[in-house]
Amino acid sequence: MSHMDSTRLTFLLRLRDRADTLSWHEFHDRYGQLLYRYARGRGASHADAEDVVQEVEMYLFKAIEGFEYDARKGRFRAYLRSAVVHALGRRAAQQARQPAALDPQGFDFLAAQKEASQDMRWEREWQLHRLRWAMQSIIGEFEPATLKAFELHVLAGQSVEETARQLELSKASVYQARSRVLKRLRERLSELDPDGDV
Repeated sequence: MSHMDSTRLTFLLRLRDRADTLSWHEFHDRYGQLLYRYARGRGASHADAEDVVQEVEMYLFKAIEGFEYDARKGRFRAYLRSAVVHALGRRAAQQARQPAALDPQGFDFLAAQKEASQDMRWEREWQLHRLRWAMQSIIGEFEPATLKAFELHVLAGQSVEETARQLELSKASVYQARSRVLKRLRERLSELDPDGDV
């Protein structure tokens, strides 16, 4: 078992203690925005997306006691995506016969992983989620001007010239900011999550 699998397993095992509100708060902090953004991207209203996040967390809370994570069977991220899709389906179905809750114990991770990998919206949200998470962890390592140059040029898509003009920096400074922050982000993502499953 890799270090990251062990870390993820430890986190999921902590969630089994339903009284461990700190771990459940950490789960919400780590994944809540991802689930919300993905639900919104699939057409859910703000209120419905918030409800979907709560529903996914509630069903995981109910089912986590018997949940066994095994990275060889597939990724946890595939379960999260399927849980959102399932919750959206239940909300859209306004019928008496709604799909049952998605139970992680009987979940087919491999099939869901294949389905998730073909869902470009989910993959994009997942990668943005990882990027935001890594950015939060390195934010204190750079000067505000460096981070702003990176944000405008790389994240917002402004040209080097526009970014340099707006921040009153040289073009070389913008290139340097991009290079330094991207390098550190890659390192941090590799440290936090080498297999891309956080």
